[in-house]
Amino acid sequence: AGILPAEAQGKYEGWFAPGSYNVTSLKSVDAIIKAMVDRRVAQLDTLGVPTGAERERVLTLASIAESEVNSTEYYGKVTRVILNRIAKNMPLGMDTTVAYGLGIKADALTDAMLNDASNQYNTRIHKGLPPSPISNPGDNAISAAVHPESGDWLYFVTTNMKTGETKFATTEDQFWKIRQEYKNSNDNAN
Repeated sequence: AGILPAEAQGKYEGWFAPGSYNVTSLKSVDAIIKAMVDRRVAQLDTLGVPTGAERERVLTLASIAESEVNSTEYYGKVTRVILNRIAKNMPLGMDTTVAYGLGIKADALTDAMLNDASNQYNTRIHKGLPPSPISNPGDNAISAAVHPESGDWLYFVTTNMKTGETKFATTEDQFWKIRQEYKNSNDNAN
């Protein structure tokens, strides 16, 4: 109470602004956490994100982008993919959200986990955004969620895990081609 804004619904995920804090001067854990949340709120204010549910939506979008790709150059496209899929009433299909709901890393997911409808973060099954952010997004991911790139992409695949190169597709056929490129690259790395 008194630390999180109401739109956080009691969940801290996504509400801690990364950065440096003078913890000695803050003197208590509550004061440190409040400083982190206050900085996040100030950042959302600076970006012009309205209070209320829109803030949680922006943080959720940004958290998925932050978790899905490892390069700031792709955040705007990933948020656009998410928004395009929602607009078409398609499941997001993000492994990172499924893994978050289970408290594991995405590379540990099994087919049974991916098909588990009891996981409210399973965006392969449940349409729309998950119930809360899944990570603590940085400034670039939040900016991308506020100002996503323009495009009609519906799919993306990180094709090179070493460089983070990510490719985007507008059709399912294109998706299967870039997915195969990822699989070939991964097979060659082993």
